[in-house]
Amino acid sequence: MARRPAQAARIAAKWRKLAEARCAEKGERLTPARLAVYAELLACDRPVSAYELIALLERRQERKIAPLTVYRHLDFLMRTGLVHRLQSAQTYLPCDHPDHPHESQFLLCSSCGHVDEVESRGLATLLSQIADEHGFRPDNAVVEVKGVCGTCAVGEPD
Repeated sequence: MARRPAQAARIAAKWRKLAEARCAEKGERLTPARLAVYAELLACDRPVSAYELIALLERRQERKIAPLTVYRHLDFLMRTGLVHRLQSAQTYLPCDHPDHPHESQFLLCSSCGHVDEVESRGLATLLSQIADEHGFRPDNAVVEVKGVCGTCAVGEPD
């Protein structure tokens, strides 16, 4: 389900104050350019690659944008917990609940491309325990589960 421009604007406005608060907590500033990248991600109905994001921004702003600039903004948004990167697809999506730090897990539909961000403290704890048992210190634990979403599964023949 694609978001309409008016709906996307309301979503972006709703999350802007939260995003600014998150940035302030980390001693960072949500600049207009960073906000533009974040708003564009919020307006998308699916995860997008950096180059898709660049194309969307160039169309909206009617100017060329350097890829390095967008990558830096994406790094910033990930560092502040506003955006996630799906490792397997090399795409980005806004965090569903940026109001608190968390380890996310993702359910990716291989049929329609829909992604659900879920948060399981139990799974995060289990992964941490397993790492500890092996003397391993993870930098980041990204769990991506590929399969078929409920909507697509209903349409599949048995």
